[in-house]
Amino acid sequence: MPRTLKLTIAYDGTAYAGWQRQLNAQGIQAVIEDEIATIVGAHNPLVAAGRTDAGVHAAAQVASITIDHPIGNDALLKALNARLKAGDIRIRAIEDTFDRFDARIFAKTKTYRYAIWNGIAPNPFIRHVVWHVPYVLDLQRMVAAAAGLVGEQDFAAFQGRGSDVKTTVRTVLAAELLELNIDTDQPVAVSPLDPGTLPRDGRLLRFEISGTGFLRHMVRTIVGTLVDIGRGQMAPEDMRRIIESCDRTQAGQTAPAQGLMLWKVDY
Repeated sequence: MPRTLKLTIAYDGTAYAGWQRQLNAQGIQAVIEDEIATIVGAHNPLVAAGRTDAGVHAAAQVASITIDHPIGNDALLKALNARLKAGDIRIRAIEDTFDRFDARIFAKTKTYRYAIWNGIAPNPFIRHVVWHVPYVLDLQRMVAAAAGLVGEQDFAAFQGRGSDVKTTVRTVLAAELLELNIDTDQPVAVSPLDPGTLPRDGRLLRFEISGTGFLRHMVRTIVGTLVDIGRGQMAPEDMRRIIESCDRTQAGQTAPAQGLMLWKVDY
């Protein structure tokens, strides 16, 4: 009897051309779909909460799929992870859900995190998950600008090319920028060169934004604009002007993909 499953997926997007299946490049969707098909003997579409771009990561992407096979969820989880041998995609959980559940349609909010390494070159263990910004950044200016993002607004100024959405109005529920304690929050610790000292060759900044939906490249363009503000190339109050302009040329640069991570999806 067919049943609909909810998959929670983590992946390092460095080697992939984004989530979506593509003809001339490898997408994460295709890798997982094909392995599930091998296990259950039939190919079924895997629908994600959001289509992450090339190089973007996910801590808890959510996807739905309907299968007609008696295999249990735990057995499917183990078999699927065993087949994902590259190690840069991992299925964190598989759960039964209601018929016609669609991970994209039923998603209520999404949260993204963007990591910036501000200083000299980052250590090699985190280079694929941060944007290296060597220039001095004024964090308080960036925090003040980020506050202007909250609310229902037209974010056309932050939309990337190639989008065909019906409306560019989106609701941002929260936007926070802070400096992390790099001595405890780095994904991989790096021992100090001298006993009793800690390396202070930079700082780790994290931008977190939650909303009901996002435009193509919206988060990355917001981050790029915040960095331009932090460098003094724009004023914090310019964020309001940029939003009201609905003009992409008024916003800042588009931050690179590797610093962005889909952090969670709420239903």
